[in-house]
Amino acid sequence: MNKFLRFTVSWVKYLVRPFFPVKFFGDSKIPTKKLLLMGNHLSAMDPVVQALYTKEVPSYVYKSELAKSKFLKWIFDGLDLIPVNRGESDLHATRQIMRRLKDNRVVGIFPEGTRNLDVDCLQEFKHGTVLFAIKTKAPIKPFYIWDRYRLFVRNYVIYGEEFDLSDFYDKPITKELIAEASKFIWGKIDALRLQLNEILQQKGIKRRPRTKKEIAKLNQHLQKQAEQSQEGE
Repeated sequence: MNKFLRFTVSWVKYLVRPFFPVKFFGDSKIPTKKLLLMGNHLSAMDPVVQALYTKEVPSYVYKSELAKSKFLKWIFDGLDLIPVNRGESDLHATRQIMRRLKDNRVVGIFPEGTRNLDVDCLQEFKHGTVLFAIKTKAPIKPFYIWDRYRLFVRNYVIYGEEFDLSDFYDKPITKELIAEASKFIWGKIDALRLQLNEILQQKGIKRRPRTKKEIAKLNQHLQKQAEQSQEGE
């Protein structure tokens, strides 16, 4: 991160936080070391708001389409974020992620690979993200975001304890191994989902009602998933 943006982010984030209030559960402190942050993905604001509440800004992975604006690209490059071309094998992004982890940096990844329109579930994880944890032997700190970030609406995030994939180290990389490791990570994050739901239920906190537009998009998404599932059978 260049010095100007480091200075700017260090004080601007305190001014922006009130616009996106967040209540954290678990240990939300992000240590400065080789670490993978992995959690669910609900909106384009996820990495932005997460960064507002961390001492150091992790190198989050973001879709390259967002960098079409030269100004945004300048911001993203200055914050050392990592663009990735979705839907294809992006070797450049892979090298960038691996390099940061080897340099004992924090990298944020959303293993679902795309935003989830259903806020109370996890999509299947992209298996490629698991390779970073296995090849670099980087510990993983999981988190779960309760709902989409909205202006002046309190959201809730829970962090879990760090874990690693040591049971999968130094073994031949096969599709079966990756699938098993991915399922293991999925289970850790889904357990946080259930834990946070229970905490908020006990406090009498409910999610806001979905808008008609959100419901329509979700139904369209679920129908598309059903059609793809039928085609795969």
